[in-house]
Amino acid sequence: MANVLWLQGGACSGNTISFLNAEEPTVCDLIADFGINILWHPSLGLELGENLQALLRDCISGKTPLDILVFEGTVVNAPNGTGHWNRFANRPKSPQAPL
Repeated sequence: MANVLWLQGGACSGNTISFLNAEEPTVCDLIADFGINILWHPSLGLELGENLQALLRDCISGKTPLDILVFEGTVVNAPNGTGHWNRFANRPKSPQAPL
């Protein structure tokens, strides 16, 4: 089974819409027949708050294996590379932002 973590940056949700509207294979086929386990998705995920942050920490530490990371959209760096316009789990998403 392949674990997938789907995160979203700035911009639209075009990749999500294409993924959910896929016909061959469908999302249900991917999950049931191909062993895709969606750990979390911004539109489909049930975990919120501390539960989601715990899941992310488990992925980072290796406790939960992560096979595929999908990052949909853009990385927002402004202002001045701080990433403060696009935050997730109390942190900027920008890779240049200080931790």
